[in-house]
Amino acid sequence: MADVSPLDPVDVGLLTALQRDARTSLQELARLVHLGPSATRARLLRLREHGLLTEYRAVVPPARVGFDLHAVMRMKVHGSLFDQVLAIVDDEPQVVRCLRITGEFCYNVEIVARDMSDLGRITARFARIGSVTTDLVYEVVVDRPTPVSTDP
Repeated sequence: MADVSPLDPVDVGLLTALQRDARTSLQELARLVHLGPSATRARLLRLREHGLLTEYRAVVPPARVGFDLHAVMRMKVHGSLFDQVLAIVDDEPQVVRCLRITGEFCYNVEIVARDMSDLGRITARFARIGSVTTDLVYEVVVDRPTPVSTDP
């Protein structure tokens, strides 16, 4: 089991605010958690050092940049070919998420594509090393950050 430090209410408040908007200013974060800016900065540094705050990123809607298809591909592959799967994933920026999973399939791969031809090109690369099944996504029903508290 991973080393888990308990989060106090200030940590929870900081992480929750940053998950809502990673651009929240230090002054605003300090106001939200009732600390001064330097104490808030120290808390943020501690959260980073403990691996609880790992990155800040911009979320770009795929369709707004020409990726009109979102697909989920499940893949079966022999363990000796796992390195080849990773090589394709590293080479294909349109693979937006890849999970190695238990069960009948070995991988669950999320892909964004411009059209069916583009999706076919990407899935064909994977099909050369394993068995693939691909489904198109109608709608993302929920896509939320990891909860930092289960309190309502």
